[in-house]
Amino acid sequence: MAVTPKGRLLVAWAKALGVDNDLDAIVELHRVMNQLDDARSVLQKANRLLVNAPDPDAARGCVLAMGSLERAGAELLTVARRFHKHERGRG
Repeated sequence: MAVTPKGRLLVAWAKALGVDNDLDAIVELHRVMNQLDDARSVLQKANRLLVNAPDPDAARGCVLAMGSLERAGAELLTVARRFHKHERGRG
């Protein structure tokens, strides 16, 4: 069975996650996404404290970091959905 470029990417993801099957990959990806959500919550709290700081760059940095975390989470969700569709190994 041929492996598509998406399939090869998912094989690489599975290896990076240290898993052997799609379900374990999905579980691990959701664990990482939860960690990203936790980090975003911490940044939101920091941003509320820094919003009135004399240097606006501190709060701006928190906002930029939160955006990066949201993009990372969205990308991981896309990968998890591909594992859910069992795209790994399809040809």
